[in-house]
Amino acid sequence: MWIISDRCQSDLTVTTYLTAKEISHQQGSRLLFERLDLSIAQGDRIALVGHNGCGKTTLLRLLCRELKADDGQVQHRQGLRCATVAQFIAPELLGQSAAEATREVLQDASETYRADAMLSGFGFDEQTTQRPIETLSGGQQNLVAFARARLTEPELLLMDEPGNHMDVVAQQALMHFLSTDTKLTYLLISHDREMLDRCCNRTIFLRDRRTHSFDLPFSAAREALAEQDEQAGARLEKEEKEIARVRASAKRISTWSRAHESEKLARKAKSMERRVEQLEARKTTVSAGHPLSLNLDAKQLRSKTVLTLEQADITTPDGTLLAHCDLAVLKPGERIGLVGINGSGKSTTIQHILRAQTHPRDTIRLNPNASIGYLDQELGDLNGGESRYEWLRQRLEHANDDTITRALVNAGVAWADFDQPVNTLSGGEKSRTAFVQLALARPGFLILDEPTNHIDLIGREELEAQLIAAQASVLITSHDRKFLETVCTGFWMIADGRLQAIDTLDRFYAALVEPGTREDASPSATATSITPTSEEALLQRIEALESLLAADRARKPKFQKPDRQQQWQAELDELWLKLP
Repeated sequence: MWIISDRCQSDLTVTTYLTAKEISHQQGSRLLFERLDLSIAQGDRIALVGHNGCGKTTLLRLLCRELKADDGQVQHRQGLRCATVAQFIAPELLGQSAAEATREVLQDASETYRADAMLSGFGFDEQTTQRPIETLSGGQQNLVAFARARLTEPELLLMDEPGNHMDVVAQQALMHFLSTDTKLTYLLISHDREMLDRCCNRTIFLRDRRTHSFDLPFSAAREALAEQDEQAGARLEKEEKEIARVRASAKRISTWSRAHESEKLARKAKSMERRVEQLEARKTTVSAGHPLSLNLDAKQLRSKTVLTLEQADITTPDGTLLAHCDLAVLKPGERIGLVGINGSGKSTTIQHILRAQTHPRDTIRLNPNASIGYLDQELGDLNGGESRYEWLRQRLEHANDDTITRALVNAGVAWADFDQPVNTLSGGEKSRTAFVQLALARPGFLILDEPTNHIDLIGREELEAQLIAAQASVLITSHDRKFLETVCTGFWMIADGRLQAIDTLDRFYAALVEPGTREDASPSATATSITPTSEEALLQRIEALESLLAADRARKPKFQKPDRQQQWQAELDELWLKLP
């Protein structure tokens, strides 16, 4: 049987950093928490898990006392050093360089080397640290936010989706930092299963306005919660049968009492009715489940191709990222995953494709009948002050008010929250709103840039099913390998300044570590794969080795390669030691 954590301040074996007692809090028309209890003790590495909109970010803000609960108390140990990492970096930091933003949190100006070393460990070269934060990728911005918080040397760190927008290289570096920093106690909100399993020793599920805590990593805790739900469902079924039996008996006896004018039978019937009320009050609670629904639809194109890239140059103001791309064709109904490490040119390639709608090029050819639905990984279009209802109405010329209303209600949005400004929504709620717009627009070609960044675990599974069922034509980027392998029918890989079609993701990950696996492997690329020396190369090799290990361990035992696993693990241990 799974043991549910029951921590309290009377536990003398641990130091309790933070205790939340009977918290109740309402946001708009929604009651987020009702008499919620939670504690964090020294050494806890907590995964906070829940569906989008359940109140994870609000709870984090309550725990760090940025917000005050409507009822209940949040108590910190006296003198507790607590720091937070928000979903998005503070706007006032965007004009600073990464070096400036990290150095300014140090109390001793002579210790700037600590800030520089941390950024270097996360793969920032000297040139990148001097760039304004607003010019960095979303993943790099999140690393800067994490570095700022960690450099203050907190005892407790509260993190809200710190791995968002990071490529796999950066994610691996962050996960290694978290899993090996033995001095740090933290609470982590994330939808990345690997990060939760690797970095956390305790899991708290936030649902139905209450918490369910397990002293287990995420995957094991999820199984324990499912087992608990199954047992609760069985108990509820028995209880409802007993309630129905007693209620039927009470009704029958009440009828007899009137027919025979018997006060004794009437008292018996009243007693049984009170018994029904008591049973109803003590009835087992079963979770209401995931309250939000994600729907997606797309027009079917009747043509041979949707998109063709042929000898295309993908450029930025700083120069050429991709030179003379190989022939790449996306056909109707295909779902192509665009893969490559951050900075390789994925988002820039997407921008060139979008630009080809209004500025056609011979080397980037779009089907003229393919209306494009685009999801921006930064959700930058949802930063205004208009309501989510008005935001949708502005972008859906042919959808009437009733259609928009039904779509929002089906997405789990209460009528009273229709007027909530989009710039106040959480990342997950913004994603849901963007998907409502895509579903109603029914584009012929979907371009999704990191669509899983802010979607919860159940939402990712919904999106997988919707993309497959819609038979949409899709170009998609994501750092979630399982998501890509489930959804995509093929892949385009960006590496060494070129774009080429590949059959499986195994080739992409193997190309980073296995010399000679790429047909186009140059001598310099092969040498880097064998003996990486730069920090960026070290992190790339670590990321690829981690992926190879995970993929091999996921196979059935008879198909695994224990010798290779041992070799990869030994090399990983050596590479982590080489990092500053």
